[in-house]
Amino acid sequence: MNIPDTFAPGSKFTDIGSLISSLLPNLLIGAGVIMFFLMIGGGFMMIHGAGNDDAKQTAQGKAAVTAAVIGFLLVISAYFILQILGVITGINFFNPLSP
Repeated sequence: MNIPDTFAPGSKFTDIGSLISSLLPNLLIGAGVIMFFLMIGGGFMMIHGAGNDDAKQTAQGKAAVTAAVIGFLLVISAYFILQILGVITGINFFNPLSP
């Protein structure tokens, strides 16, 4: 399947690498938005569970907040690992078409 022939905006993506490189910054933004909503939801669960003396709901809220922080740290660390690998190898992972 030829992407530029099938999908007109796909003409700037000559290969799968350029497509992934254009998606990476958007994935970081998406990870931040997901973390924000998980933190808000987990915080509400913790507050509501503590107010009703519901230890199970409080624990679920803590787990949601913990998962949000760990997931976001994994995404950010993967981004910086790619940056370091780019410096070491000379490959520009985030904009492969530029020299």
